[in-house]
Amino acid sequence: MARPIVERIVWATVATAGADGEPRTRIMHPVWFWEGEVPTALISARRTPVKVSHLEQNPSISCYYWDPAHDTVAVEGRTSWVPPERVADAWERVAAPEPPVGFDPAMIWPDGPTDPGCGFLEVVAHRILATPAAREGLLWSA
Repeated sequence: MARPIVERIVWATVATAGADGEPRTRIMHPVWFWEGEVPTALISARRTPVKVSHLEQNPSISCYYWDPAHDTVAVEGRTSWVPPERVADAWERVAAPEPPVGFDPAMIWPDGPTDPGCGFLEVVAHRILATPAAREGLLWSA
C-alpha cells in the first residue's frame, strides 16, 4: 500500500534531530528499494559537518509523504552515510529507476560521484504507516 503512494509523490518532508535534540526538517527525494524483507532508501545529501555531527548523535529519520488528495505515508528508520567506496554504486542505484522515482544525481553534482560534496544517506525502515485518503492506515514494522 505504501509503495504506490511514495512512488507517486516522491518528495518527502524529512526530519532528523540536531545535536540539541531539536527537530530539523527539509524536503528530500528518497529513492526507495522494496526488494527483500525491509524497505531501504538512498537519499542524495551534501556531507556537511553539521549533518555528519547530527546523524552521528542520532541516526533516526522520519520521511513523510502527503498529497492534495490526502494520501499519506510516514516512514521511520535509521540512517547512515554511504561509505566513499560505495558512493558510485549509490549513484547508479538512484539513477536506475525511471523518473520520477529515480533521478540523475548529475543535476546536483555535475562532476559525478567523485565530487567532494557528493554524498548519499542509506535509510533502513523499521516502521511504515500508509494512510490512503478516507481509509484506515496500514501499518508495517520490522
